[in-house]
Amino acid sequence: MRFPLPGKNALAGASLLLAAGCASTHPGTATEAHDPLEPMNRAVFEFNRVTDRVILKPLSSVYITVVPEAPRQGVSNVMRNLREPWVFINDLLQFKLDRAGATLGRFIINSTVGVAGLFKVSDEVGIPYHSEDFGQTLATWGIGDGPYLVLPLLGPSNGRDAFGFAANVYADPVSLTLEEIDDSKKFFDLSMTRTAIEAFDARVRLHTTLDELYKEDDPYVVARSVYWQRRRFEIYDGNPPEPEEDIFDMLEEEQAAIDAEEAQPENKQ
Repeated sequence: MRFPLPGKNALAGASLLLAAGCASTHPGTATEAHDPLEPMNRAVFEFNRVTDRVILKPLSSVYITVVPEAPRQGVSNVMRNLREPWVFINDLLQFKLDRAGATLGRFIINSTVGVAGLFKVSDEVGIPYHSEDFGQTLATWGIGDGPYLVLPLLGPSNGRDAFGFAANVYADPVSLTLEEIDDSKKFFDLSMTRTAIEAFDARVRLHTTLDELYKEDDPYVVARSVYWQRRRFEIYDGNPPEPEEDIFDMLEEEQAAIDAEEAQPENKQ
């Protein structure tokens, strides 16, 4: 069974999400995630939380206990290296030629000297890793966030990034290379194995972070805020602008200050 390409319904849904993103504010002008679907998002968040506590956390705990840190780090390094061709493409789509050159050099060094990415040799020679995906590319093209979304098992996202995730899945060079394998059953197995390993590796790396998150009074709000801030940080390459304050909020604050001043009794001489 060949990995299915998106059908008309999937493309229509993705188009609607992208349209919603176009109608939203640019990530530099929003002060927080736009969450009109909060009741639905909270329900999905709770589903993800229960699934994590019942299934993923126990598996992650056993893996961390049984497998030493060095092999675990090696798996993370290989997964990161496999993402590099897609990072390179998105660097180019964003016209970030210097970063594209760094990505290409990093991929070559880690794939050769680093033994297929098992070791992060690039970090030692001064080529730090940076992440780029199609959601970030759309943002640099002026596409707004769209509504905040919590996706089943995948977690926080938004209209633009959900569309970008679909592109990540179907346009990633590693996936396309696997598709060229004649044995379609093997392709399906390889693709699913890679996806499962990458997802599980991400869960392992977030093991402590998720424990802390679920201890919060309202972990949903915390996760939403962290996601929004992280995406802005990534989109602006670590230098996000200060959010523009809404003009009506500014007027309300000024009026409140005036009212407070007028309410003060006159100083007695």
